[in-house]
Amino acid sequence: MYINRALVLLIGLAIIFFPTIAEWITNGDTTWYRPYQLWLLVVIAAYWNQRTRYPDEL
Repeated sequence: MYINRALVLLIGLAIIFFPTIAEWITNGDTTWYRPYQLWLLVVIAAYWNQRTRYPDEL
C-alpha cells in the first residue's frame, strides 16, 4: 500500500503542534466558527489526497 509522504509529514506536524493548535481553537476571545475552519482544512486535505486515486486501486 502506498502512503503519501506529504500526508505523513502533515500528520507528524499536526502531532507536534497539537497543543498550540488546541489553544488557538479554544481561546476565549475568538470567533465561533474557528473550530469549523480547522475541520474544513481537514476535509479539503482528505479530498486533495484522494482525488488522484483510481477506483480499481486498493
